[in-house]
Amino acid sequence: MYRLLIVDDERFTVDGLYEMIEEIEELELDLYRAYSPEEALDWLARAKIDIVLSDVRMPGMTGLELQKRIVAQWPRCKIIFLTGIHQLETAQTAMRTGSIDYILKTEGDEAIERSIRKAVAALDAETASESFLLQAKRRVSEAMPLLHRDWLQAVLERQAPAATDGKLAELNVPLRRGLQVLPLIGRIDWPEAAGYRDRSLLLYAVQNIAAEYYEPLAFFSVSLDRSHFMCLLQPRAAADGADMADTGAPEAAGASESAGTAEKAGASESAAAARDAEVATDVGAADDAAYEADPAWPQTVGFARGTMESVQRTCERLLQLDVSLIGCVRPVAWTALPDAYDAMRRQLQIGLGSRDRMLLLWRPDEGDARPREPELQPPPPPRVIGSQLERLLEEGNEAALTEAVREHVLQPARYADYARAYYAIAGLLLGHLAPEGAERAEDDGGAIDALMNLSAHRSREDALQQLLGVASDILARRRSVQTECTRQVIAKLHAFIRANLAGDLSLTRLSEVVYLNPAYLSVLYKQQTGLNLSEYIAEARLEKAKELLATTPLKIQDIADRVGFETAGYFNRFFKKRLRVTPQEYRARA
Repeated sequence: MYRLLIVDDERFTVDGLYEMIEEIEELELDLYRAYSPEEALDWLARAKIDIVLSDVRMPGMTGLELQKRIVAQWPRCKIIFLTGIHQLETAQTAMRTGSIDYILKTEGDEAIERSIRKAVAALDAETASESFLLQAKRRVSEAMPLLHRDWLQAVLERQAPAATDGKLAELNVPLRRGLQVLPLIGRIDWPEAAGYRDRSLLLYAVQNIAAEYYEPLAFFSVSLDRSHFMCLLQPRAAADGADMADTGAPEAAGASESAGTAEKAGASESAAAARDAEVATDVGAADDAAYEADPAWPQTVGFARGTMESVQRTCERLLQLDVSLIGCVRPVAWTALPDAYDAMRRQLQIGLGSRDRMLLLWRPDEGDARPREPELQPPPPPRVIGSQLERLLEEGNEAALTEAVREHVLQPARYADYARAYYAIAGLLLGHLAPEGAERAEDDGGAIDALMNLSAHRSREDALQQLLGVASDILARRRSVQTECTRQVIAKLHAFIRANLAGDLSLTRLSEVVYLNPAYLSVLYKQQTGLNLSEYIAEARLEKAKELLATTPLKIQDIADRVGFETAGYFNRFFKKRLRVTPQEYRARA
């Protein structure tokens, strides 16, 4: 639905156009009236206007001057000028400055309707235009770091498939699904003076330094939070043409002007360390068929290990930052990435020595680099369980929530894992019970005691039913609150309409009454009542008019005024169209 504003200093012209345009039902226009340029500006400040039908010559401000103000606030607004006198120069100026049409008042209603349809078609076309799509793609590209983080966090929390060709292509991730990945996690130990903006910029700079050093590899990096980032590495495909033995760390360091000559020596040390590590390090290749099958992996692992030191040293020298890194001594399967992340993050957290500027290595346990059978997968940590169930609770997806809780409670083989999962779920549910209020919490005292006491349940099935019962109750209460809030919004809306039949009942004004966006209010009302708001308003006006005709001696013009019609003629046409009798005939029968 588009919003159309009619602007003219002649009241009868505005009202006549309003009545005429209101009859064009298939266009679904939300109509507004302004009897002066100042009133038009007030509407433009309150709501987004899509089409303006304006006189050219008005006191205080011309239509052309108004057009400049409109375009400054709503650049996509389509402006139609309506004038009683044809002036070629004015028409040319109007078209040059972006109006969509210029119509003489003598051309009649059909010309005005054609022009409005032309404006609507132009608005429709803009949303599907190539430039609009290109702009949308550009904005998606700007948001790509956030999309990368959301995707990787979902993978690490086991809420999304590890990797699919479609998802990697969609997010422009330069890695291959059919190849294992080498994870590396970094932590920045921030100085106390670092502010919010400084941290964002410096975290970005650290990732850029890592990208420069690991340029010979297929490299993907994501900031996980304000202090941690994760890199995923693979050997470059043969088609990429990069060869580490020839490229080496010196070129990677030289690729960044910021690193400069101060890092050339460090980069050479890194390359030497990489070659030494390649020869001397046992990374378990004999136990991993996939690792053994690709001769590029030992070289990749050695290069990645040796380069960690250069990344750390460059961050210290150029950014004055202490960065700790933990790398993996063997690639892991995509499906094992969450396990590797949990273990590496835990080891980085525990640390060694002073925990400043650490360089650590982590080796997967036997078999961790291969996809596991579902029944052998270790249970997710409590934070992952909480994150997953929180999302399902927010979505109100009871079926998926039930299935997830059942899996987390019944699947763990060890009692300790089962207990951790139970209390993670119970704690989450308790947090959602608390907002219900102290009185409700008092009523639920027994249920809360049972919820937080695992030993009170005779079996896992009993514990499961306890959790599911509380979750179901939370969702039921939330639906009840939502239903009641919606009912109150509709009731408030109806009361306002009935009390203000002669006043401003535009969609913008009604949205201000109930504090909702106009477009959303229109959709919500239709969903809840099956009617358009305009239909309810028309019916309310009709019922009030029938009541006044039957019970009062008021004149037809007075009744028209009381139910929101500017003229008796418009009221007569509306009444007869609805009841097939005129107001006078209805009064006589009543």
